[in-house]
Amino acid sequence: MVKYYIAIIVVVFAIFLYNSIQFRKRELEKLRKKIKEGFGTPPDREYEAAEFEKIAAYYKKNAENTFSIDDITWNDLDMDSIFMLLNNTFSSSGEEYLYKILRTPEFDEEVLKERDKLATYFQENEEETFKIQEVFARLGRTKSISLTEFIDRFIGLGKRSNLKHIIMDILLVASFVMLFIKPITGMVMLIVMVFVNIGTYYKEKAEIESYFTCLKYLMDMINCGNALIKLDNEGISSYIDTVKSDLDKLKSISKGIFWISMNGNSGSLGEIIMEYIRMLFHADIIKFNSVLGATQSNLGTVEELFMTFGKLEVGIAIASFRKLLIYTCKPEFTKEKIVSTDEIYHPMIANPVANTINENRSILITGSNASGKSTFLKTIAINSILAQTIYTCTAKSYKTCFYKLYTSMSLRDNLTNNESYYIVEIKSIKRILDSINDEIPTLCFVDEVLRGTNTIERIAASSHILKSLTDKNALCFAATHDIELTNILENIYSNYHFTEDVKDDDVLFSYKLLSGRATSRNAIKLLNIIGFDKKIVNEAENMASNFSLNGEWEVL
Repeated sequence: MVKYYIAIIVVVFAIFLYNSIQFRKRELEKLRKKIKEGFGTPPDREYEAAEFEKIAAYYKKNAENTFSIDDITWNDLDMDSIFMLLNNTFSSSGEEYLYKILRTPEFDEEVLKERDKLATYFQENEEETFKIQEVFARLGRTKSISLTEFIDRFIGLGKRSNLKHIIMDILLVASFVMLFIKPITGMVMLIVMVFVNIGTYYKEKAEIESYFTCLKYLMDMINCGNALIKLDNEGISSYIDTVKSDLDKLKSISKGIFWISMNGNSGSLGEIIMEYIRMLFHADIIKFNSVLGATQSNLGTVEELFMTFGKLEVGIAIASFRKLLIYTCKPEFTKEKIVSTDEIYHPMIANPVANTINENRSILITGSNASGKSTFLKTIAINSILAQTIYTCTAKSYKTCFYKLYTSMSLRDNLTNNESYYIVEIKSIKRILDSINDEIPTLCFVDEVLRGTNTIERIAASSHILKSLTDKNALCFAATHDIELTNILENIYSNYHFTEDVKDDDVLFSYKLLSGRATSRNAIKLLNIIGFDKKIVNEAENMASNFSLNGEWEVL
């Protein structure tokens, strides 16, 4: 009968073990399929608004004393969408580092070439790339706060001494020994020390329990590093050497980590026994304090490990980004203050229309509403950022110099500060003028210069603001509806325009950039197409024609 029960237990255990193994295999197969299918395709991840605050933490911590893409420019260009298109990373290290480099353009081509070298390796060795992604997928992302904040909070605990815990352990052992010398005294001492140790344990544990998540992710990073080393990948050997060096310095952190329970109480007999040992001897608190001290002493090493992981995942993200696009090129940097590009397109637009431009002067773009002016400005601006961050442009060629980049495009009233559109606009342009210096050229983009004021003052102020930009160390790409500016500034700005055709009561845009100033208008034509009363449309057409001939508006 006993043998029968034992056989049942063995069979049940075998079934459980088999199912567990099969479940893990299925999960691994799903992950590998997701990695393979996700490489070179737009990521399908959905983001919550609060996530970007977490993702941006590493950038914000390191943004001082270096040029970065400011919030106005970032939002004007909808760079969050570019980040999401690029973000084929699986860990917090990867996505936080990717966000940081997108907001901090490089001015050292050697740094960019190293990123390119890594990305090119991943492009050419997809199977090896998938294995590395699998390791980072197991590391995963932090849930509530950023990895950067995790580390800062952990370090922020300060130094915690183990002296009192060691003294209590000695007294507990001494009271146990006293049982054999003076039983009654020993019993009293033992009872007192058990209560003192357990009471102190729960008090201390409550203070640090929330930090165990930080410690767990730190351990996961160490395990991730060990997994990367085991891959023995020659293509990333310099990065693996850095990981090895870092893990050697962090050995004291992982040593004896079993004393700390980071996965909750499993309910097993062994875990129950361990929990009593922790309560009586404060084993996990002592280990936690020693790990905290070791982490504080090796903070630079932890940060280097974070950056190494980030660099590897960014390289993979760049490789995936290059694969998903129609075509890309690597930028060519020169000391000349130019923008020269062939067949450039916007990476976020399906079936985009590509354009070509070769300029060493500032440019002024005119054209009808919705003809492509703003999109072209954003296309050049985004590619300028991509060139100096991921060494990749969405063009067949892209030649430029290193620029600081600013935009003033998608502005709106600031109701919080009680500022009108015009005030917001002139402050935005003023920040560009203030940023220009003789060290690094500025590339700026201004859409509809001073649209928030009357025509006469707008043209007068706009012309001198745009002239001022060219007088300084800057190249300006500006769009306007004010044809007058194309004449006023023709000696210092090159004129370009977009045009359209009206066919069968419809406006057709080519979205192709053309030389010279615009000669057509479509605002009144659109009134007709939308269905406005013919009388309104015809009278508006006549009024506009009369003004073009006489230079004066007729009184109604």
